[in-house]
Amino acid sequence: MSTKPLNPQTVLEIDGYLKPNLPAIIQRHNKFREWKEAFQKHEGGYDRFTKGYLKYGLNVGPKNEVIYREWAPNAREAFLIGDFSE
Repeated sequence: MSTKPLNPQTVLEIDGYLKPNLPAIIQRHNKFREWKEAFQKHEGGYDRFTKGYLKYGLNVGPKNEVIYREWAPNAREAFLIGDFSE
């Protein structure tokens, strides 16, 4: 569901003193709308996006193994450094 553009009059009805700041408020609201639509399109919504910790980072798998995943789409190399035991 798409979010409607912000009506400047709505802002002014809440607080008329914000009139000098309307361009910045509208710009921020438009940026919010862009990100919201991107989350919907690419991540399946806010709920799925905020649960990335369930997949990325260190997690314990079904066979009690430790799984590490990192999201780094432009990375050429990645290193995991530490003391590990088998």
